[in-house]
Amino acid sequence: MAIEFKKTAFSGNTPVIWRGECKMLPGGFKPKQTFPIGTVLRRGLFIQVDFNDMTAGVLKLAEVQTGGSTTAPRVPKGHLFAVGDKVQKYGDTKHTTVQSIDTSNADYDVITLAAEITGLAAKDILIESDGQGTAKPAYIPNAVIGADLEFKGTGIPTIDAAYEAVVMFNHLSHPIPADWQQGMCLKSNPNIVLIKQ
Repeated sequence: MAIEFKKTAFSGNTPVIWRGECKMLPGGFKPKQTFPIGTVLRRGLFIQVDFNDMTAGVLKLAEVQTGGSTTAPRVPKGHLFAVGDKVQKYGDTKHTTVQSIDTSNADYDVITLAAEITGLAAKDILIESDGQGTAKPAYIPNAVIGADLEFKGTGIPTIDAAYEAVVMFNHLSHPIPADWQQGMCLKSNPNIVLIKQ
């Protein structure tokens, strides 16, 4: 009699926060932006928390993929951009507005911009702009989302913010600009450690 071993595969993904451990700030933070019903903000997503009014600005950013144009770049699925958002190439001062988003392709979305972003190319980072004509994005991260939040259209959505965590940044759905890092930490909060695994 022989022993027969059977393999079982389970779907899933690698956790973004190492070992699932993080330290949360007390209370919840009201999102500064509005999100459509069904949107899920995943843990590990960068946010800027403001303790004065207990709000959090969610960083909207995506790496441009090949095959798009300077007025209609392709970005990965899962980005948080919405029609009407002001966007710019990370580090550039010129911003424009999102006119429409084509989600019909299974592999990527196409964001149509109101005006060309000169020199926009694959691997560039498209980020929500502060709309002031500076290179500054709308928000500078100082924390990460500590628990998934789904917008269901009921109740008051609040973001659970983690002030300390080990984030495996190669498993994030969004890129990390190099100047957000200082060594292996988030520049604006050294308690957020960024590692590659």
